[in-house]
Amino acid sequence: MIKAIDSLTDADPYFAGNVGFIGASLTDLHADMVKLELPATVPDNIRRVHDAVRHAYLYSYYSYDLLTLAAAEAFPCLEFALRERLAGLGIPVTNSKSGRLLMLSDLLKLARTRNLIRSEIDSIARMRNMFAHGSDAILNPPMVLTTLQLVTGLIAEMFSSAAP
Repeated sequence: MIKAIDSLTDADPYFAGNVGFIGASLTDLHADMVKLELPATVPDNIRRVHDAVRHAYLYSYYSYDLLTLAAAEAFPCLEFALRERLAGLGIPVTNSKSGRLLMLSDLLKLARTRNLIRSEIDSIARMRNMFAHGSDAILNPPMVLTTLQLVTGLIAEMFSSAAP
């Protein structure tokens, strides 16, 4: 149910301290997101998408559903960053036979083989599929934070000055 206009800035019941995420304050959520700032080497178009994900996490304090949205949108943000980085290096991001855009797992493998990322990538496609295909999982801030930390770390790694 959508909140009444006069309660839009009230904490969601999950955060209000009665049920759910006791101890997860707006200040805590903000501190989580401040730590996930992308380096200046990341292009602005990717930073804007990433910031939207961070804002969804932060504003979940007022509407828990935004926490699920933040988790789900983290993976398209990562896909976008992968495509931008690979294409910027002249590496094709489409399937040569079908002409379709490469999927996340293929983009990750390609970035790994080009030494743009060295981090572990095996579990990412599974995590992405859970959100992309619907789930009734009840998420909490630490679970989503872990996802956002992983995605942010990969994007930062891809655009680090040490990467080709």
